[in-house]
Amino acid sequence: MAETYYTIKQLADIAGTSKVTMFRYIKQNSIHETKHKRNSNLYDETQKSLILKGFNGKTISDVSETVHDETALIQELKSQLKAKDAQINDLHAIIKQNQRLLDQQQQLNLATNRQNEKLLDGSANDTKQNASESPNKDDTDGLEPNEDSHKVEDNKTPKKGFFDWLKRG
Repeated sequence: MAETYYTIKQLADIAGTSKVTMFRYIKQNSIHETKHKRNSNLYDETQKSLILKGFNGKTISDVSETVHDETALIQELKSQLKAKDAQINDLHAIIKQNQRLLDQQQQLNLATNRQNEKLLDGSANDTKQNASESPNKDDTDGLEPNEDSHKVEDNKTPKKGFFDWLKRG
């Protein structure tokens, strides 16, 4: 007589559960396979009866405790979600406030830069006016050459540019 071997899938079908649930039950209870063929664990008739007896041995009180625990877990998760939503709303308010402050800072910087430009333009115009209106002009002013400064420039050697050394050779 040939012995009959059962896979986890077949045992799950007999018990009316999923393959994953059956695999977890077998692993938790340290039930070892009778044979291992390819990628399948095979169980004989005695192991089958042991697995099904233990698997179906769950009482209704075990199931009700599981449902009660899940309900408590769901309530806890809901309260955590409400707390996280409140934190998110607080963070949005902080972000909006920081954006307003940033806008104000940028406007202030822009106004300050405009005032600085006006002051610089005004002082540049003042210095030009002062230079043109100044009756006592210094003879060493480099903007308008006179005869003495022109003669000095003739005696100097002309300045050479950075690439003039290339033109020599």
